[in-house]
Amino acid sequence: MTTKLGNIGQTDQAVFITKDVSTSETPMYNPYDGNYYFVDIEYGDVHQYSPNTGVDQKWHLNKGMVGGLVINEDGTLIVNAEEGLFAFNPADSTMAKFSDIDTGQSSKHKMRPNDMNVFPMADGSSRIAIGCIPVDRTKVAADEKPSITYIVHPKTLALKAIWDNHVTSNALCGYTENGENVVFYAETDKNHNPRMWRANYNAATDELENEELFLDKANDDFQGGRPDGAHIIEVDGQKLVAVSNLDTHRVVGYDVDTAEPVMSVDAPVTPDEELTLTHSVFGPDANGETICLINSSKREKPDGGVKLGVAVIVPIKSEFNVKSLQPVATGYPSFDELTAGKTIEKLKAQHVSRISVPVSKPDRPVI
Repeated sequence: MTTKLGNIGQTDQAVFITKDVSTSETPMYNPYDGNYYFVDIEYGDVHQYSPNTGVDQKWHLNKGMVGGLVINEDGTLIVNAEEGLFAFNPADSTMAKFSDIDTGQSSKHKMRPNDMNVFPMADGSSRIAIGCIPVDRTKVAADEKPSITYIVHPKTLALKAIWDNHVTSNALCGYTENGENVVFYAETDKNHNPRMWRANYNAATDELENEELFLDKANDDFQGGRPDGAHIIEVDGQKLVAVSNLDTHRVVGYDVDTAEPVMSVDAPVTPDEELTLTHSVFGPDANGETICLINSSKREKPDGGVKLGVAVIVPIKSEFNVKSLQPVATGYPSFDELTAGKTIEKLKAQHVSRISVPVSKPDRPVI
């Protein structure tokens, strides 16, 4: 299966931010400070990449594995980890826990929070979505489906299960159009057979409706891979769900209505830098040009080699007009409100690497 527009990325111009990560995931562009953020699951870190300075720095949360993060509308972060939900302010490196996450403690499997994203609602509100999965999928029996996907209600901060009875959830994302809330989510069984679903989200009841199969491994819709992270973008005005496929080096953009594969962004592939993609996000570089920040996971290969865990930037070709529709978490309490009366921790930022980039600071569009 090929894409209509082909590879819209300048893959030969790709630049590695870091190669010192285990599984890097859930990259988000923060329109309030102009930085990109992503997590390193197994190491339990949050990374910040500055397109202005080329510096990648990280904070070690020391809260177990970290599954994902989203941008709050006050410019701070909301992060999930094995020990709960945390409000994190990268401006002063402070953090506090504000909620537990029931990852399915009644299950006989050790569970952890995983993919995290924001579902925008047509009324201007939003829902933070979090998928919880088994730490070791090999121990899940053929008839077991222990995973749960929650939303975090913006007013009460209560977690409500909106989807269960699956093995692994991923690719949580959504958009609004003509008053409708459209969301996507993917599941993978223990044998790595993925499917991706499209549904409407009822903001009044916080329930999924009109579920329909969107992409299926049986049709090779994932081009040999498995869906992990996803974001909604527009390419030349066409709305796409951009899916990062594990076991491949490609981010593929599918038309949100027809599931037609429209474009790809190909990550670099060399014998020494083989990748298995996890997540990606689109946004501006230091000069306002569009880039795609791609994450991957470190994996052992059958031949004894290793696929690298990295974060890499691929510039987008100038002839394509790419707009990210990545939402921020609107309607949620601010950092100060989330942490009022809580124990505030002060973390220490560690510089990971620096790459050569222009240091000019043009005005950035909010995406």
